Amino acid sequence: MNITLCTLFEGNYHFGVAALSNSLIAAGYAGDLWVGYRGALPGWIVDSPAFDRATGQMQVAPTLKLCMIELDTPLHFTYYKPTFIREMFEKHAPATTMVAYIDPDIVVKCDWPAFMGWFTEDGISLAEDVNWCFPARHPKRLLWNRFFEPHGATPRRTLERYYNAGFIAVSRQHLDFLDLWRRLCDLVVAYNANSKQLKAGGSAALFHSTDQDALNFALTVCEAPLNTAGPEAMDFAPGGYYLSHAIGSIKPWHGGHIGLALRGRPPTAASKWYYRFANAPIKVYSDGELAKRQLSLKLAAAIGRVYKRG
Repeated sequence: MNITLCTLFEGNYHFGVAALSNSLIAAGYAGDLWVGYRGALPGWIVDSPAFDRATGQMQVAPTLKLCMIELDTPLHFTYYKPTFIREMFEKHAPATTMVAYIDPDIVVKCDWPAFMGWFTEDGISLAEDVNWCFPARHPKRLLWNRFFEPHGATPRRTLERYYNAGFIAVSRQHLDFLDLWRRLCDLVVAYNANSKQLKAGGSAALFHSTDQDALNFALTVCEAPLNTAGPEAMDFAPGGYYLSHAIGSIKPWHGGHIGLALRGRPPTAASKWYYRFANAPIKVYSDGELAKRQLSLKLAAAIGRVYKRG
């Protein structure tokens, strides 16, 4: 199986791209990571002697090459995922049989052979979200059915789980699923009249998690086999060993760990895993800055053991 990996970033999410890359190297992945970006590239890329400005490529380790792709789209990148994944098949990696998209606030915890077990050429690979329980006749699912039916999208199966859009792997034989997901994203964007926000309205809004809601409805319309893991696969629940996903607006690289702990928000598992991969072999912090951040994380964890917000 020929697998291609890709991610999307802008702004300070480049810190996450570095950690994701480092985690892939540690896992034993050998290949390319295609990185779609908007805005300026960070210094750790453009100032590196390994960065080829002409090709946008950077050999960060003997086994891993970053392939940078500048993108020009007004969409929030969360809506651009199905388009970007399809471009991997059509343009950037035409020989691939499987494309896996991984958000830049995720790191891979397990070794690559274990991760490979998640992929099959006949299916779509996913992990359940932090709010994973989503019954087949949940009120919001019923509302989605009514919304999408006039647009020719009708469920062909029922699902009881809600999946996170931070990681998804799609095989070449399911390109039609990517087209469906992209079309549903377009409908959600039009409904919310906002193409630049990750969330829309409150939790009761018809489409609050936007592209992720579109993804979960698309999964009921398509009939591809689903290769799924529970919420623990992203560290949303204890016991996981595949991925660690730093969800929420405050990312590990934003720092401020002690202040957050004093407000009852101790470091998450994802924050701790981020710093395991934050600085080697790709180095984005000075040794002194990294040591300071790691000490802050340890102190914040100690505070969290005695004080948590109720």
